[in-house]
Amino acid sequence: MGRTDQAEQLVSELISRKLAACVQIDAPIISHYQWQGQLHRDEEIRLTIKTSRDVATTLMQTLRELHPYDQPQIVMVQSTHVDAGYAAWVRESTV
Repeated sequence: MGRTDQAEQLVSELISRKLAACVQIDAPIISHYQWQGQLHRDEEIRLTIKTSRDVATTLMQTLRELHPYDQPQIVMVQSTHVDAGYAAWVRESTV
């Protein structure tokens, strides 16, 4: 994501739809990549989204719909160990 205002708007939407319990915004990060045959270097914004399995599929679909990039990086990482209280809060926040 390229702009902070876009990130803030997306974060608000995800939390209000109960698709995310918490979202962390990291900015700026610098990405180097090849896109459509050309090398790029861009300052971007990374979102770390905490959610539950129950809404993960809907979250991914929503990210694809609302993200301004043609092909956003969407990576799901399952945690092997999560504090029970925190996990309960995430589930309650995303139902």
